Amino acid sequence: MRLVVFFAVYLFFTGAVFASQGESAIGCAELLQKRCQSCHYLSRVCIKVGKYSKRRWKATLKRMVKRRGATLNKEELKLLTECLALPSSEVKKECEK
Repeated sequence: MRLVVFFAVYLFFTGAVFASQGESAIGCAELLQKRCQSCHYLSRVCIKVGKYSKRRWKATLKRMVKRRGATLNKEELKLLTECLALPSSEVKKECEK
């Protein structure tokens, strides 16, 4: 019985690790769509892309997580902060849609 429980717990945690590794591999545009656009129209975010500093974007994103229930892990927070402060061509293209 203990072996079955141990194996189930092992499978759960290894699955969670692989899932979290897959999540971190997504790009800036996909993060905008999956995380920001779930609450905001993308145009609301895109107006401010490249206009705020990394520090201000990080504070804004942390506030969205803490007060508004946004879901971002540390890697996504870091990537999205970079993407919004110094937008890549991928982000600019997404914002032009």
